[in-house]
Amino acid sequence: MKKQIKKFINHLESKNMSVHTIRAYKIDIGQFAKFIEKFFYKGNIEIEKINKIMFRDFLQHLSEKGDKNRTLARKVISIKSFFTYLLNNDMIENNPILGVDIPKFGKHTATFLSEKEMKFVLSIPDDDTKFGIRNRAILEVLYSTGVRISELAGLKLEDVSFKEELIKVFGKRKKTRIVPIGKIALKYLKDYLKIRHIFLKNKKTDRLFLSKNGNPLSADELRYIIDKYLKIIEKSQNYSPHTVRHSFATHLLDRGADLRSVQELLGHTNLSSTEIYTHTSMKKLKEIYNQAHPHGDKKEDF
Repeated sequence: MKKQIKKFINHLESKNMSVHTIRAYKIDIGQFAKFIEKFFYKGNIEIEKINKIMFRDFLQHLSEKGDKNRTLARKVISIKSFFTYLLNNDMIENNPILGVDIPKFGKHTATFLSEKEMKFVLSIPDDDTKFGIRNRAILEVLYSTGVRISELAGLKLEDVSFKEELIKVFGKRKKTRIVPIGKIALKYLKDYLKIRHIFLKNKKTDRLFLSKNGNPLSADELRYIIDKYLKIIEKSQNYSPHTVRHSFATHLLDRGADLRSVQELLGHTNLSSTEIYTHTSMKKLKEIYNQAHPHGDKKEDF
């Protein structure tokens, strides 16, 4: 892929584009290449096998890190231009990101798992292995609290209160919030803490979740772990680690939680960011309406 990127940059230079524009294209495409190399290939990238799911995971990854829509839009344009160039010059047969719009994350309908699907995902890790115990705890905490991957990576031992059943979360823009954590998640978290010393390997850290080498798990490493389990049930859906957060919010609304409470739990500054979940819960609301309202969709004899 490096050769193709170099050819594309040379092409841009031949069109007398500004140095700043070319530099932005190079950074954006290079960033995408590094992302898929790290999470999907672990080596040389097979450019023909790049697909839309990889690209959307990349955008979601950037969004979680705090990139704004303006930045994300620029990256979409840069990478689209790159693949269009490859297609027009017969270097690829299909454009893998054709049809991907400039992201408007506040307005898109969230992809989520049903409660049954979520229960299945949580059951996949093998509780007989240290990695299975750790990964089950990661999934349970993520689903129980709805925290972002970056927030999960930042959790420390002292941030969890087993007595109060609460966790302290350090979110975007350095804002702190307190979030309830369920008894089931706490149970699996206790199981993990019993063996956490095995991961430490004589190292010292107060971070909650650790890698096999005893280092704190980064957000990228957590994404990789979670993605591994989601891919088992992926089918045709574009599931990503953020899907667990979406599922958390959707299931709360389905069971009667109000939008303002969900907003606080998710750490959204604006209610508009939380409103994407009302679309996913609309089917459930319609069912309740039809059952409860006198003029709902009921069979009546007139």
